[in-house]
Amino acid sequence: MRKFKFVLILAVVSFLTIGIYTLFIRSIEESEFVVETVKGNPKQPAVRSVHAEMYDLGLKDTDYNVGLDGRVQKTSDNLITDLFSSPYDEEGAPADFRRFIRLDSVATLEQEGITYGLGIQDDSKWELQYWDAGKKRVVKKIFPAPAESRKLGEIQLDPYRYIDNNLYVYAQDYQTNSETLLYKIELKNETIQNIDLPYTADKNIQILAIADEKIVYQSEENTAMPDEIKRRTYLKDGKNVQSLKELDSININQTELSTDGTKLIMLENDSDQSSWIVFDLASKKLEQHKMAAPKLNEADSGLSRFIELKNGLIYTANRTDDGVINVLVIDPISKRVLYEGNIKDKLKRKETSLNSLILD
Repeated sequence: MRKFKFVLILAVVSFLTIGIYTLFIRSIEESEFVVETVKGNPKQPAVRSVHAEMYDLGLKDTDYNVGLDGRVQKTSDNLITDLFSSPYDEEGAPADFRRFIRLDSVATLEQEGITYGLGIQDDSKWELQYWDAGKKRVVKKIFPAPAESRKLGEIQLDPYRYIDNNLYVYAQDYQTNSETLLYKIELKNETIQNIDLPYTADKNIQILAIADEKIVYQSEENTAMPDEIKRRTYLKDGKNVQSLKELDSININQTELSTDGTKLIMLENDSDQSSWIVFDLASKKLEQHKMAAPKLNEADSGLSRFIELKNGLIYTANRTDDGVINVLVIDPISKRVLYEGNIKDKLKRKETSLNSLILD
């Protein structure tokens, strides 16, 4: 009887504690965001779907999605939802698909509202599943493993990008990491094609950009010097391959081909400012551009800076010294700022941090 009373008292105290904690959390003021447009129209196609993802790092676990048109969506978690939430509650997808993408042998790619999961069912089969959040459906496909990939032994598959109804995939030797192959999965025809990339035998490869039949890629190999990598850059256009020696020594972060496929746009690894290169594939002319970023608060973390190259445009977000998030959309070819805006928190709460820009 005493044990029952003790358990009952403990349960009452626990629920009271959770209730008091919940009331306390609700009493904390939330951030209030407004967006100030400095230049450009937030409703233009390149900007209207962009929103900043903000995290409240304080006691109140709240996420904010702030659109550049001023709309704000927020979601809040609490102790109770954290205790009873499922680790598979992601994106509203069916449970079977969520379990599939959680497997250690499955790699995923999220692009334009579709989540692709690719793994090896056994030594002779590849399994592809993808979830279309807009159409609310899962597609499953099984492919025979290509002959070249079987020669690598134990391999790891990594979806690279979906382009023109084709999913491009890396296949790498998992044990030695000494060789990487590139494949194109044609989803409509349900076939797998090995993409031959010359001058990459027994070396790792990195795809810089793909458009139509053009593929810009680098081969990498270790040298006798520790932590030193030897790079070679190539352009494959149909059956023709040429060397792009001008790019071998550049420390590249993100890359894309321009819409017309004539120029390679590259973001450099530069923590102090937005820095990019435009390389003309025909003339081999290289242009370097820099745009000074707003001054950051030294106390802010690395999450206060964001830069991404997507669809031929550069998107940046930087938390300035006064706590304002400055957002820029830049055309790297013309060097023109298409949009500039400032996201301001009226309460100037230090607990609220920029996580990223969401580019739908």
